[in-house]
Amino acid sequence: MTTAPASSLHDRVCQVLSARNPNIKENVACLMHAELEVKISPGERLALLKKTLQQAVMLEFATLPPYLCTLWSIKDNLDPVAKTIRHVVQEEMLHMALACNMLASLGGTPHLYDTTSGGLHYPCALPGGVHPELHIGLAGLSDSTLDDFMEIELPEDPMDIGTYDSKYKHAHDHEGTHASTIGALYDAIAHEFESLQPEMTPDHQVAGPLSWFVVDAPEKVTSAIHWIKTQGEGAVHLDPSEKGLASLSHYYRFWEVRERRKIEYDPVNKKYIFGGPLAFPDVWPMAEVPEGGYRADEVSQEVGDLLLGFDRTYSKAIHLLESAWGEGGQGAMWRAIELMFELEKTARPLMQIPIPNGRGNYGPCFRLITL
Repeated sequence: MTTAPASSLHDRVCQVLSARNPNIKENVACLMHAELEVKISPGERLALLKKTLQQAVMLEFATLPPYLCTLWSIKDNLDPVAKTIRHVVQEEMLHMALACNMLASLGGTPHLYDTTSGGLHYPCALPGGVHPELHIGLAGLSDSTLDDFMEIELPEDPMDIGTYDSKYKHAHDHEGTHASTIGALYDAIAHEFESLQPEMTPDHQVAGPLSWFVVDAPEKVTSAIHWIKTQGEGAVHLDPSEKGLASLSHYYRFWEVRERRKIEYDPVNKKYIFGGPLAFPDVWPMAEVPEGGYRADEVSQEVGDLLLGFDRTYSKAIHLLESAWGEGGQGAMWRAIELMFELEKTARPLMQIPIPNGRGNYGPCFRLITL
């Protein structure tokens, strides 16, 4: 842990609290500082924990549009790969909801609906400076998008299943700690909940299809973070005795699609291996959405209407989703889920329309617009 002087620590905490999108590594460094409990007031520590949880919320939220684009680009909804990616999307929504519940337990309000320049606009980097080498775009399923997703979900200590020559190998070689950032984020959150022992409330939390339980006690925090780390980013190294793909994190689910082979358990060597073939699905060739999305004056009336319809539905869904942790409650959550199902009905027709320049097909831009 760092031994910077108290005044420097206080300045750093203040900088994190005042920053719109602070670097997650700095959040973690402040939360894990050896003198945080002695030198920083309980009120400032609570504010820092809330700020860090909002960063976690946005980090989980940022993965959803790219994953949904690849899912919707698969022509057969029942294809095994579509089922895998759909499962990952559902778990990412769970992780975001659990992070929102943890924030709400402290009296905080999660923020998702942001139409300003500081909100999410694809292509983009991940919030908080996580995996700075990454360029997150919106495109159909391909080896390139799978490479991006595996980098997002990179575990702290990947299991030795096979050889994967990532296009981000240069980042791994030159920054040995970059893969541990997300795992460290949740470890720091758990540590501060335990150290600060803040008063927790079930008010303005949600439970249901997107969030399994209300987080209103220390053991619930432990459980929420366990699920987030085991299923997704920052995944722990699993015991091979936990057989079956269902016990593996998102990184490995994407890897078997990338490898075109199923991950199976080898009882002789007691480890996971690549086994039988896994066919790559037939997909619509959705091209990566350009910076700022497609402009109305550059597309046909049909495409423009579909794009605008998608953006309006998406904006309404996210606005409702945010309000579920405010005054909207569980009713807003259910209405948001209904709208999310409507998104696919617009996205799929878009993905079947070729772009005139021949570089692929259109796709949704996931633009949050003012309602």
